[in-house]
Amino acid sequence: MKKFLALCAVLLSTSLFAAGLSGGDTFTNVDLDGRLSVSCHGNQGGPSYGVANCGMNILNPGEYSFFVGPKIDADSVSLQATWENGKKSKVKTEKYDGNTGKSKKSFNLWIATLLQRPLLNSGKNTVAYSLTKNGTVVEQGEFIVNVVSGGTRYCQRTGFYTSSNNQDCAQPAQFCDRYFRDNNYCQ
Repeated sequence: MKKFLALCAVLLSTSLFAAGLSGGDTFTNVDLDGRLSVSCHGNQGGPSYGVANCGMNILNPGEYSFFVGPKIDADSVSLQATWENGKKSKVKTEKYDGNTGKSKKSFNLWIATLLQRPLLNSGKNTVAYSLTKNGTVVEQGEFIVNVVSGGTRYCQRTGFYTSSNNQDCAQPAQFCDRYFRDNNYCQ
C-alpha cells in the first residue's frame, strides 16, 4: 500500500507540474528606432563622417530562456513551437538536469540570423516538449507562450561615435547594436 501511495504521489506531482519557460508565458516584442552619426579620423582614405538610421526588434523579458520542467530522470529536452499562423519552428534540443528540472542551457526564442532560428513567433505559440533519457522518451507535453506587440520605442538621443578607422564611416550601421545598448534599449 505504501508503494502504491508513493507512486500516486510521484505521478500526481509530475502531472500537475506546469512546464514552461523561465521567462514566463507572455513575452513582448518591441521595435526600437533611433539615429546615430560616426566621425572618423583615420588616414586610410574613405569617408570621414557617416549617419545611420537604426532599427531593431527585441523580445522582453529576454530573447533567451531556460526550459523549466518536472524533476524526473531525464538528460535531454526538445522543444518545437507551432505558431499561430500554423507553421512550426525548428526542433531545438538541449541537455536537461532532471535534479533541478531545468535545461542546462537557454533556448533562443527570438533571434533570427543565417545560423539561428527562433523558437517563437508573434501571437500564440503552442510549444511541444519531449524529455528523454538516453534517447528514450520519459515525458511529453505542451504549454502555451504568447508574444504580444509592445509597439515602437524611439531613442530620443542621437548617438555619436568616433573611430580611427575611416571604413567605420562607410558602414555606420554597424554601431546600431552598441547605440541601443548604450541607450538602455530606448527606455
